[in-house]
Amino acid sequence: MLKIAGVQFIGQADKEANIRTAIRLVRRAAAQGAKMVCLAELFSTMYFCVETREEYFDWAEPIPGPTIDRMSAVARETGIVLIAPIFERTLDGRFFNTAAVIGPDGKVIGKYRKSSIPFMDVGRSSEPRGNEKFYFEPGDLGFPTFDTPFGRIGILICYDRHFPEAARVLGLGGAEIVFVPTATTSMTRYLWDLELRAHALANIYYVCGVNKVGVDAGGSSRNHFGNSMVINPRGEILIEASDSEEDIAIAEVDLSVILELRALWAYYRDRRPDQYGPLLKPVAPPAVRKGA
Repeated sequence: MLKIAGVQFIGQADKEANIRTAIRLVRRAAAQGAKMVCLAELFSTMYFCVETREEYFDWAEPIPGPTIDRMSAVARETGIVLIAPIFERTLDGRFFNTAAVIGPDGKVIGKYRKSSIPFMDVGRSSEPRGNEKFYFEPGDLGFPTFDTPFGRIGILICYDRHFPEAARVLGLGGAEIVFVPTATTSMTRYLWDLELRAHALANIYYVCGVNKVGVDAGGSSRNHFGNSMVINPRGEILIEASDSEEDIAIAEVDLSVILELRALWAYYRDRRPDQYGPLLKPVAPPAVRKGA
């Protein structure tokens, strides 16, 4: 059996404070037996995308870079695989919302860049939302899966989880566990476990959803609902973290059941890619009825 964990905590405007908190909780998860640990989206900063301020670009870093180097040291110290999502700046001056995958030897195995970048105006919601398109380019690495000493994993970052095509591509890539680091609030609370459970069930892999929690200190009034969770390939929630406090969602997973369930249900065997052409065609968004 393998233990995996999602670590959630309240963000700070102080980057150093976030990194110290992350290190403390990652060590705690490892002390509880976790061999894979995932941090929330943009773990080293508060969720800054509700404002369009040029100075926030100063928080972006290369991978490897100062923050990932520190997290690499923790992964090596504890012997874990660590998923560390940060604001990435490339050497040629581009910016991405990126998760680094660090192995137990402290080396970066690879990275995933958030594919779908949202722009959310206020609309009918009273909570601050965000213009991520101001900060991040759409990811250009596709939907890779990563071989680690403890299993093959994939990553979806926050808004990506709303796209079933992305979740299926990870399954086709052999993912046994999909980590979903997010920074999401009450507007999408009703979708949280529903979507994650559906991805686990439809693609027959484990899912670990990791959310920020609470209101960022020094940031906007967005209230992240936490509820980080681990879900098995039958769509069952194994563990769920607090909705208001820092916490660790940690659970044992049995990767051997994945092949058994895939053989039972044959979702991958009986796919019809020859019929899925419309998925590749751009379409106009559906019209919104007046008064809707």
